[in-house]
Amino acid sequence: MSNQDQSEIVVSIRKKQENIALTIGVIFAMTLSVYFFTYAMVTDKGLTNVLWAMGISSVVIVAMLFRLQSVAFFVARMWLGKREGYQDVLSGMTASKD
Repeated sequence: MSNQDQSEIVVSIRKKQENIALTIGVIFAMTLSVYFFTYAMVTDKGLTNVLWAMGISSVVIVAMLFRLQSVAFFVARMWLGKREGYQDVLSGMTASKD
């Protein structure tokens, strides 16, 4: 595989990773917004199980937002790992903030 091919694959992997990170970030932001605006309703109705689920999942979401690039790289690696030519390039890559 030539350097040209490898650089094109790396660019496509980074682009896919950025798109995945953006999608995950938007979904998490929408989820946290829904939690914020429905908290009073859930509290008024006394749905303690829903409150626990919202609390635990919001902590998990915030923790994942701090590691968003790693999560996005993991998903991109699963998504693109089976394609021909991508396996060799992905095996040498790590998630970084560069």
